[in-house]
Amino acid sequence: MFELSRQSSVPLVDQIVERVTKLVRHGQLPDGARVPSIRKLAKLLQVSPFTVVDAYDRLVARGVIESRAGRGFFVARRASAPALPVIESLTDPGTDAIALARAALSHPGEIIAAGSGFLPPAWYAEALPMNVLARITHARRPHAWWPSAPQGLGELREQLATRLAQKGIPVGPANIVTTFGASQAFDLLARILFAPGDSVLVEDPGYFVLFEQLRSHHVRLVPVPRRANGPDIEALEAACRAHRPRAFFVQTLLHNPSGTNAEPAVCHRVLTLAETYGFAVIEDDVYGDLYNGPCVRLAQIDGLRHVIYVGSFTKLIGPSMRLGFVAADARLVAQLVERKVLSVLSGSALLEAVASEVLDSGRFLRHTESVRARLARMRADARIALESAGIAFDDDAGAEGLYLWGRVPDALDVNALTRRALEESILLAKGSLFSCTRNCAQRLRFNVAHSAAPELVRFLTDAVRAAA
Repeated sequence: MFELSRQSSVPLVDQIVERVTKLVRHGQLPDGARVPSIRKLAKLLQVSPFTVVDAYDRLVARGVIESRAGRGFFVARRASAPALPVIESLTDPGTDAIALARAALSHPGEIIAAGSGFLPPAWYAEALPMNVLARITHARRPHAWWPSAPQGLGELREQLATRLAQKGIPVGPANIVTTFGASQAFDLLARILFAPGDSVLVEDPGYFVLFEQLRSHHVRLVPVPRRANGPDIEALEAACRAHRPRAFFVQTLLHNPSGTNAEPAVCHRVLTLAETYGFAVIEDDVYGDLYNGPCVRLAQIDGLRHVIYVGSFTKLIGPSMRLGFVAADARLVAQLVERKVLSVLSGSALLEAVASEVLDSGRFLRHTESVRARLARMRADARIALESAGIAFDDDAGAEGLYLWGRVPDALDVNALTRRALEESILLAKGSLFSCTRNCAQRLRFNVAHSAAPELVRFLTDAVRAAA
């Protein structure tokens, strides 16, 4: 029938599946033809019957063959149906916020991800080795295969409480609820805190996906300019007087997209205004683990009286780890749990057990330190490379972390630039997406882990020269 290669790195089961599939596709095994029995094929190929059983199971699952009770295995009959007519060509993917998010999530490894928010895939393997699942299966975590408690895995919440206490944020496990990433945390908070028409303060520039989430809840976004030392306090106070906001979303450390950090004095003024005008401060600290050195967080000063703290493991353990959390007062946590149950019933006990194992082993701390050092080196290299291509940067000595906030010449059409880049398998993130007022039109956000690539530098160099 066919031969197998014992020297090949391809497992015997996979070889059998591949050979049988080719025979069917090429018509050498026509529809309805009987295929050899398990014992017969095992004897012909000189393999274990268990190997053939495994191969036949896969072929049945793929619809290549079918099992008929008491009769054996036969080539599955393929239903012939006319192809669906092409109604219209695919629409232009565009350059808006949803287009950027989809492009960043859909082409891992296929593009130069200069505009993405993720680290290189190989980096994540260091935080999450393959034997983690084996340890969970065979060690002390049998609950990983059961539904998680809606508030989150107890031992993970205890670990999170300990980590927050080390950062000077005094909370207990009861003050924490896990979520499917920070994005679900923001969505749940919006459902609880806001009604259509409410005014909500956001940093400008700020996180572009958050803007779209909030708009879907029909709230009014009020921009607060972001400076090198944090939110513009005068503008924030003016917005409070004029709009009486329900909340303010702010990133204290490693702001996205600028990489800047809020100074302690600015943090104190934000909290003073929150108390005066009665709004909630939602502190987005998804990049905080990448900050190096002593720092001040709003939740550290406030003790969760006015601050709702949001964290995430997605940026450091991996995009597939859709795991975030909210730390807040007990009343809000109860509301979050209720909303979470109505939305997704519960979280993933498996993902939460994986995160717990990574934290407990000490691997997360070592991985974070390694990533921080790598980013510092690559940040310097990326900035030099991008400046050589004609990209300008502000003189923000304190900026660090994952992002560089660059500026292109005024003569350059950024919309056209991002479209051409995608045609060249380069993902760029245009600055206007990061502004709820569509400012920052000549800006680009660069991920330093991907932005020293020669192909990217050549593309930008040519584009800047052509515009000049």
